[in-house]
Amino acid sequence: MRRSLLVALAGSLLVAAAAACNPTFAPPLRAVQYGAPARLTEGRVEIGATAGGFAIPDVLSPHVGVGIRDWVALEVGGNFWVEDSRRYSWAMGFIGPRFSYAPHRERRVHLISDLELGVGAGLGGVRDGNDAPSGECRDCDGRSALDRTAGGGYVGGGIGAQISWFSLYGRARVEVTTAENVPTTTWPTASVGAEFNIHKRAALTLAAGYIGYINTSDQVHGWFYQMGVTFFIDASARHHDSPPPAPVTSPRPVIAPPPPPAYAPPPPCDCDDDEPMPGDDRDEASDS
Repeated sequence: MRRSLLVALAGSLLVAAAAACNPTFAPPLRAVQYGAPARLTEGRVEIGATAGGFAIPDVLSPHVGVGIRDWVALEVGGNFWVEDSRRYSWAMGFIGPRFSYAPHRERRVHLISDLELGVGAGLGGVRDGNDAPSGECRDCDGRSALDRTAGGGYVGGGIGAQISWFSLYGRARVEVTTAENVPTTTWPTASVGAEFNIHKRAALTLAAGYIGYINTSDQVHGWFYQMGVTFFIDASARHHDSPPPAPVTSPRPVIAPPPPPAYAPPPPCDCDDDEPMPGDDRDEASDS
């Protein structure tokens, strides 16, 4: 029996019309893409959420990023899709660094780019549609998605241009995940996006592109769209903006005046050589 591809693969990321027989996959770590590259700088914190989907946005990915330096930030976030039956749901968390390269941020138009790495874990995964064992499906185990522990890692990057408060960019990412009793699954994604930065206090993002998964039992390829909002907070002073330490100087040595000599000669006589001095023999001769 054929069925639609996991409600358009989690109702959000793949083409709803695509058909697959008993879908099998481990869940993605980051089902949606990041926004404009190099938007987070040193001393700032971003708090955002992105929703993705095919018809309606029903995969949610909140995240927090901390700018350690202008060129590196640390990100922590989640990736959730919980449908009514919880048969195909997932709840994943991730953490990883983002390395940015934007050498001319001071210019109105400049290059923006980044590289992202990360690992994560959580609950989710589908094996043969998560059907119960039967004569038609002996490999089925009947477990729901949230009964499976999942985890993996990802690597990706982005490049684009920032024009004042507006950014255009492209992104690509590869995720490799596994789940209990589910084969290792590779998730390639690629997208293009636009971001509107409001006074460096908030950013609005729109993007769309390709997503798919591949493993030894199943593969599907489709497209998705997403939209997100991010707020920025100045959390700490920039490293090179702090005042430099006062220079350390040694005290100037004190030079004591030289001691007076042990014997001081009498001051020179300020007298006329022709005037007789007392006791002079010339005075006695004149008196006689």
